[in-house]
Amino acid sequence: MIQSVRQKKKKQKDMLGIIGIVAILGLGGFGFYFFDTNSNPLDANNCSIKNGPNAVTAIIFDKSQKYSTEQVTDIKTSFNLWLAGKEPNTKNRRVALDFFDEGNLIQLYVTDQKAVDTPDGLTPVAELCVPKDFQTANKWIENPEFLKEDYNEFITKFATAIESLLEASEGKSPIMETFIRISNSENFQKHPDKKHNMFIVSDMLQNTNNYSHYREGTDWKTFEDKMTGTVYMRPRLNGVQWQVFYAKRANPTEKELQTTKLSNFWERFFDRGGAVKRDWVLIDG
Repeated sequence: MIQSVRQKKKKQKDMLGIIGIVAILGLGGFGFYFFDTNSNPLDANNCSIKNGPNAVTAIIFDKSQKYSTEQVTDIKTSFNLWLAGKEPNTKNRRVALDFFDEGNLIQLYVTDQKAVDTPDGLTPVAELCVPKDFQTANKWIENPEFLKEDYNEFITKFATAIESLLEASEGKSPIMETFIRISNSENFQKHPDKKHNMFIVSDMLQNTNNYSHYREGTDWKTFEDKMTGTVYMRPRLNGVQWQVFYAKRANPTEKELQTTKLSNFWERFFDRGGAVKRDWVLIDG
């Protein structure tokens, strides 16, 4: 049958309509796929709900003694930079900046005698994932202003917590007890398939009734003789990378203890647990 001109036009119009609907559905499907693959909903700690954090970094802050004015300045300035993933070239320090990479869960712990004496263990003073840098935001799918708010909240939360810790001192220094408690804590172990790090701000002078460098000295053999058979001889820190932000003390007694024997002591301690050492970094002052 020969189609009329009107029928031909109607058929072409219907075909164009079908093509248009298919195109709209295709674009909608592609848009949904693009949004779904590029969206990354976050949990209460600003970590990816889909994938979790990239790594877990525990900052362990020793508040057994107050730090000097120069040390306080360096600690505050340095953490503001490290949390933003930066270290000035002028410092020439081998800081493990990968501990503070975007997407890492940062947890701030304190060496606190009362906390390690309770069975509940330690919980973080502050805990957040390092947010995406708002300056590198994809404006098509991300809001730079929202990212900037997340970034400022992250920096402010940790800066405020660290500053408050610099104003206090406890006397006791349960450093190794803190390491053991953190290694067994639910917070530190809730992402078991991720890399784990420990960044330690301390003079590394252990001082508790359990063991004291002031009382027993820094000789490993003395420690081994006393602590054989205890959990302190083999902490479960397999694969955990650790770095010390080291505070030198001015007191003559402490200066005598802060020798290479002290650093060797802690390297033995961590090595027995299977942890991986990163270079110690000296706090200025």
